[in-house]
Amino acid sequence: MGVQVPPPAPVTIIGIIMKNTLTIREEANALTCCAFRNGHIENLHAGKHSELLEQPGLSRITDAEMKKIMIEASAKLAELLAMKESNPEKYWELITFFNRAYCGRWEK
Repeated sequence: MGVQVPPPAPVTIIGIIMKNTLTIREEANALTCCAFRNGHIENLHAGKHSELLEQPGLSRITDAEMKKIMIEASAKLAELLAMKESNPEKYWELITFFNRAYCGRWEK
């Protein structure tokens, strides 16, 4: 009988990420994208352009809209941070996806 070689360990996203680690800024970019993308801020952004937006002294969003944006983003960040603790593989898969799909041209 020869020496038995154990089967290779399964490749997981954690292993891949450990080899190709995102910088803190890249993770932050992906978190920001996850927290705001497809939320209320996107609804505001999707509206028509207005000449009034060119006037710096005018408010662009209401207090109620700002409150909704911040509550929504905070809730999403809390969800993501909980996922990072409870299911790091899923977290890194999601963060890596958002980083690659949406944040490629962001500052790093």
